[in-house]
Amino acid sequence: MTRTAPFYKRAAAGFLGASALALAGGTFAYAAAPTQKPPVAASKPSMSKADKQTIKTVDEAYDAVRDIHLARLAIFNGAPNEAKTYANRAVAALTKTKTLAKDYSIETTKKPEAGDAFVPFDSSLALAEGFTPTEQKTATIKKANEHLAKGEQQKAIETLKAGNIDVSLTTALLPANESLKHAETAVKLLGEKQFYEANLALKAIEDSIVISAYDAEFAPKQGAGKSG
Repeated sequence: MTRTAPFYKRAAAGFLGASALALAGGTFAYAAAPTQKPPVAASKPSMSKADKQTIKTVDEAYDAVRDIHLARLAIFNGAPNEAKTYANRAVAALTKTKTLAKDYSIETTKKPEAGDAFVPFDSSLALAEGFTPTEQKTATIKKANEHLAKGEQQKAIETLKAGNIDVSLTTALLPANESLKHAETAVKLLGEKQFYEANLALKAIEDSIVISAYDAEFAPKQGAGKSG
């Protein structure tokens, strides 16, 4: 378990960059998709079973978002069979996501449709705005990144807190039921060679993604949703 439109991708296990940009005010973990085709496989850090992650993300939801993006690129590039493959994979991943939504969902300011729930598929830590680097704080960030490399997000937050470094937790979420319905519609439309309409169905999933930021010490409780 556990160029078309913006694609949300896992950012090096949520690493806190030591670049001038990151130290000046933090970086978003989410960016517009590059013009080149992204890799089919995404690297994922190993997660320590003993670690209690601040927000647990659903890998299947992440995989679905990746495949939705790739399906749209395939449609744009005139590769319908490839688009069908990615769209069908997205349906399979979202079907699994729907079964996990009840336990991993998070309430957001945006309300989902009745019976639906928002599921987190990516999260990362970012330095608070106005951060001023010092030799000691840079060493603390390096130590926190060592924890993140092991998937120990909570330990990273505790390390930063001890070093008086404020960070925010940014999370990307999608509505489980709604996303699955759109993906199934896209597969049907691709079978009927209605590529423009299929692309719109896939785009609707990307458009429904919500980005929420929280104080890293006060992550929202998961399992608030009703999907499943």
